[in-house]
Amino acid sequence: MSEDGEKVRLRRIEPAIQKFIKVAIPTDLERLRKHQINIEKYQRCRLWDRLHEEHINAGRTVQQLRANMREMEKLCLRVRQEDIPVLQRMINPIKEEASFAVKGFLQLHTASAEELKKQLEGQEDASLTRSATVGGETLYNTEVKDGSQSLIQIQALLPEIPQEENAAESWETLE
Repeated sequence: MSEDGEKVRLRRIEPAIQKFIKVAIPTDLERLRKHQINIEKYQRCRLWDRLHEEHINAGRTVQQLRANMREMEKLCLRVRQEDIPVLQRMINPIKEEASFAVKGFLQLHTASAEELKKQLEGQEDASLTRSATVGGETLYNTEVKDGSQSLIQIQALLPEIPQEENAAESWETLE
């Protein structure tokens, strides 16, 4: 009974819990959804710098979501035992949605981070391939890990230089 003395009725804490359920957590979930959309878009468009920034921002959003969930759980611990079933019915849907969203983000993050890592490795190899390109023919580099498929990806990373620019003249002189 001494524990019940510290605990309060649900209706006393309900407004604070409702703020988490209806405002804070849905806001974080929506922000996380937007980050996921941006991550997929930047990955498709091969905007690696923006993709990296989006990963960082999405990670921060996940941290904020988890912090809000912990705060809501702390409030729930203050509720009296007899009010817990009602409380569980209130918070379970948002807890499940948050858990599902974080799991989905972590899967996307893992896949996207692997792709980003491959691209960064490809950019490092691109300078080797560029130096091995003579007269439009690519010389095969024996150090390429994935064979000709990687070589094709490396070639795709080379920027096209418009012929009317001074940089094109400099590049042709170097070749």
